[in-house]
Amino acid sequence: YERTFRVLKNLECDVFLGAHGSFFSLLEKAILLVQGKQPNPFIDPAGYRTYVDDTEKAFREKLKAQQEAGKN
Repeated sequence: YERTFRVLKNLECDVFLGAHGSFFSLLEKAILLVQGKQPNPFIDPAGYRTYVDDTEKAFREKLKAQQEAGKN
Protein backbone atom coordinates (compact mmCIF):
# COMPACT_ATOMS: atom_id res chain seq x y z
CA TYR A 1 0.00 0.00 0.00
CA GLU A 2 2.83 2.39 0.78
CA ARG A 3 4.22 2.00 -2.73
CA THR A 4 0.78 2.30 -4.32
CA PHE A 5 0.07 5.61 -2.58
CA ARG A 6 3.51 6.95 -3.57
CA VAL A 7 2.87 5.99 -7.22
CA LEU A 8 -0.66 7.39 -7.28
CA LYS A 9 0.45 10.70 -5.75
CA ASN A 10 3.10 11.10 -8.44
CA LEU A 11 0.89 10.34 -11.43
CA GLU A 12 -0.30 13.12 -13.70
CA CYS A 13 -4.06 12.78 -14.09
CA ASP A 14 -6.40 14.78 -16.28
CA VAL A 15 -9.40 12.48 -16.62
CA PHE A 16 -10.07 10.66 -13.36
CA LEU A 17 -12.00 7.41 -13.79
CA GLY A 18 -12.32 4.58 -11.29
CA ALA A 19 -13.73 1.11 -10.83
CA HIS A 20 -16.92 2.59 -9.38
CA GLY A 21 -18.68 5.72 -10.59
CA SER A 22 -19.00 7.00 -7.04
CA PHE A 23 -15.19 7.26 -6.83
CA PHE A 24 -15.21 10.11 -9.34
CA SER A 25 -18.78 11.49 -9.21
CA LEU A 26 -19.78 9.88 -12.51
CA LEU A 27 -23.48 10.72 -12.39
CA GLU A 28 -22.97 14.34 -11.37
CA LYS A 29 -20.32 14.88 -14.03
CA ALA A 30 -22.42 13.18 -16.72
CA ILE A 31 -25.33 15.51 -15.97
CA LEU A 32 -23.05 18.55 -16.14
CA LEU A 33 -21.60 17.32 -19.43
CA VAL A 34 -25.06 16.90 -20.97
CA GLN A 35 -25.91 20.42 -19.78
CA GLY A 36 -22.90 21.71 -21.72
CA LYS A 37 -20.74 22.53 -18.70
CA GLN A 38 -17.33 23.87 -19.66
CA PRO A 39 -14.62 23.03 -19.05
CA ASN A 40 -15.42 19.35 -19.37
CA PRO A 41 -16.29 18.14 -15.83
CA PHE A 42 -14.45 14.85 -16.43
CA ILE A 43 -11.18 16.74 -16.66
CA ASP A 44 -10.64 16.78 -12.92
CA PRO A 45 -7.05 16.53 -11.66
CA ALA A 46 -8.08 18.12 -8.34
CA GLY A 47 -10.78 15.47 -7.85
CA TYR A 48 -8.18 12.76 -8.44
CA ARG A 49 -5.81 14.29 -5.87
CA THR A 50 -8.63 14.60 -3.34
CA TYR A 51 -9.66 10.98 -3.87
CA VAL A 52 -6.08 9.69 -3.43
CA ASP A 53 -5.56 11.83 -0.31
CA ASP A 54 -8.88 10.80 1.24
CA THR A 55 -8.29 7.13 0.46
CA GLU A 56 -4.80 7.22 1.95
CA LYS A 57 -6.12 8.94 5.07
CA ALA A 58 -8.84 6.30 5.49
CA PHE A 59 -6.27 3.53 4.98
CA ARG A 60 -3.94 5.00 7.60
CA GLU A 61 -6.77 5.38 10.12
CA LYS A 62 -7.87 1.78 9.59
CA LEU A 63 -4.28 0.54 9.84
CA LYS A 64 -3.74 2.44 13.08
CA ALA A 65 -6.95 1.00 14.57
CA GLN A 66 -5.89 -2.51 13.62
CA GLN A 67 -2.41 -2.00 15.05
CA GLU A 68 -3.89 -0.70 18.31
CA ALA A 69 -6.29 -3.64 18.47
CA GLY A 70 -3.37 -6.02 17.99
CA LYS A 71 -1.65 -4.63 21.09
CA ASN A 72 -4.45 -5.79 23.37
